[in-house]
Amino acid sequence: MEAAHNVMRERGIRAITTNSIAERADIKVASIYDYFPNKEAIIAEIYEEKLAQVRNFLEKGTKKIEKKDWRTQLAGLLRETWTYQLDIGLDRTIVDASYYYEDLLRIARAHSHLFASNYVELLTRLGSRWTEDQLFDLGISIYTLVNATWSYWRLTETQEPVAIERQIMLTVALIEPALEQPV
Repeated sequence: MEAAHNVMRERGIRAITTNSIAERADIKVASIYDYFPNKEAIIAEIYEEKLAQVRNFLEKGTKKIEKKDWRTQLAGLLRETWTYQLDIGLDRTIVDASYYYEDLLRIARAHSHLFASNYVELLTRLGSRWTEDQLFDLGISIYTLVNATWSYWRLTETQEPVAIERQIMLTVALIEPALEQPV
């Protein structure tokens, strides 16, 4: 799987083949098929594994956020989450793959629902009186801000931290009404 990820980083998502993965891993291509039916399955496995790690990190972090200083704590957690996901190898190459492979879109959709559910739990715990459906919809909106950061980096061909800071600012702005206003 690491060989596949390296090939994607070097050649791009469209250029990856099972032959290029086998070559990078220094194995016979037939060996790949002992474990995976095709390249998409390899990419899906990488993507799903990375997203699960990020979700776990975020879930642990949100459990520590307290009502009194939630803005500062959430901002810190979001910065830490970006550092963490980049450190574990969740990068633009993997995220971009979800635009090309249907299985990855299914994984991204499931991840977005789990991500949103985490925000439902956090905001309910912090005292929001919004309904679960309203909070879930808010969580999906917050998830789109994460994707906007990836898109910004793709379009600018950078990893400018300003994108993360904008995501944090917008996340806080979206959450404030859920914690400060009645339904």
